[in-house]
Amino acid sequence: MKIYFAGPLFTPYVREFISKHAQVLRENGIDPFVPHESFKVDVPPAVLDSLVQSGHLTRERVQGENPSWLVQELVRAGRVRREELGLPPVTPATIFAADYAGLSSANAVLALLDGTQVDDGTACEIGIFYGLMRSDPNKKGIAGWMTDSRGTRKAERGWGLNLFTLGVILECGAIFNNFEDTLAQLKAWDAELRSGK
Repeated sequence: MKIYFAGPLFTPYVREFISKHAQVLRENGIDPFVPHESFKVDVPPAVLDSLVQSGHLTRERVQGENPSWLVQELVRAGRVRREELGLPPVTPATIFAADYAGLSSANAVLALLDGTQVDDGTACEIGIFYGLMRSDPNKKGIAGWMTDSRGTRKAERGWGLNLFTLGVILECGAIFNNFEDTLAQLKAWDAELRSGK
């Protein structure tokens, strides 16, 4: 089963958290599309050499970590510009095209709902997937996942979510406050797909 793993991707901590749980999904036979992992760029060795020579990276980091992610972190931090490195630009059109393709091919969405409100991109992805579900029986549902104590303390009162977003999720899925239950729901949908339901 393919899923789209939605969530805010603006800090290294959240990206690492999502990537770690995406790996657990993979180990359980679920194929996640993770937006921040989908924008890996082939970084030419000459670019890496220039970043080492300029002191932006060490040779040990280049050899020990994913070069694409290292370069993306430098760009995000404003230490280098993509254009300076000869890398293709990241535009709203490229982001939309890649993420829409991920949503279109997914059988379910796992949406990380943490924060004082649902990330606007995540809410948009939830809405797009809900629309796609209307005409595709292979799209099973949306699993919301809340780890933020500001929301989990309000579980009985709608998790502190926008009621429209909450309504969309509850129309075709559920919200969970632990990964084990979230994974169990995804596995149940996977079993439905395999059985042809």
